[in-house]
Amino acid sequence: MYAVFEDGSHQYRVQEGDFVRVDRRQGQVGDELIFGKVLLIAGDGEPTVGEPVIDGAKVTAKIVDHFRTKKIIIQKFRRRKNMRRRRGHRQHYTTVQITSVAKAS
Repeated sequence: MYAVFEDGSHQYRVQEGDFVRVDRRQGQVGDELIFGKVLLIAGDGEPTVGEPVIDGAKVTAKIVDHFRTKKIIIQKFRRRKNMRRRRGHRQHYTTVQITSVAKAS
């Protein structure tokens, strides 16, 4: 059984046991997260599609790790104007492990 849920304007297709990288969430390693905006649940017979979400459905996950990605460099340059800007950015992410996918009961 798998589900598609939305978190922070991103959609993820997951099933139990998957590891997913989501935007940074508050909490300690081992804490439980619940994603309530489930858009689709499928795998056992007919798929259940939400309009736009499935009422009562949820995806439960456990926080595994907090990390930052590799630095990206943003560079701006205008010729003949003596204008150069250089800035770096490292995005914060949280790795979660999906523990359960539950339909509305």
